[in-house]
Amino acid sequence: MIQFSAVAKRYPGGHEALQDVSCEVQAGELVVVTGPSGAGKSTFLKLASGIERATRGSIVVNGQNLSSLGETALAVLRRNIGFVFQDHKLLFDRCAWDNVALPLRIAGASRDETGRRVRAALDKVGLLGKDRAMPITLSGGEQQRLCIARAIVNRPAVLVADEPTGNLDAAAARAVLDLFVSFNRVGVTVLLSTHDEASAAALGGRHLAIASGRLAAGTP
Repeated sequence: MIQFSAVAKRYPGGHEALQDVSCEVQAGELVVVTGPSGAGKSTFLKLASGIERATRGSIVVNGQNLSSLGETALAVLRRNIGFVFQDHKLLFDRCAWDNVALPLRIAGASRDETGRRVRAALDKVGLLGKDRAMPITLSGGEQQRLCIARAIVNRPAVLVADEPTGNLDAAAARAVLDLFVSFNRVGVTVLLSTHDEASAAALGGRHLAIASGRLAAGTP
């Protein structure tokens, strides 16, 4: 489903965040990307989901080479990938319902379809009773679950999450991790990063270790 071949990413100023990365993520897998802060995990996830483009090498997602796609085609591909950002990126001037509905409105979904999907997504993450709450009134764990609801409302085949438990206490982190495991059990491909070894162990799945922009030796 996702294939990296000799991928590198260099940012302006010369910082090379990834170097010569080659790996595959199969459909239906749960893959945990581990490594210390600054190792290149976030860059790896952004490249895998088409948010950023590689400097060298090729990335193929669902049979499509991302480097050959124009912006319109890339936007269409990204609709099938739900991304949970490390910094949430919630709209704090809109209620929980409107935050989750935004991807559907951008995609042109009907009002009825939007209503059904938003209710289902909020219910899945345990926030249906707080659909009209403003994000600022939610706890850190609830804000993260709201981000997950927004990521899954389009029913993506792939769910990508960048350090989703980084700022949560143990109980909230466990609840969030359980959500990702539950999505994977129904066939969603989950690609998730963490620098926390306990979180990585709790998730199970296959681990990809990144250190200084490279896959660690022996990583499958």
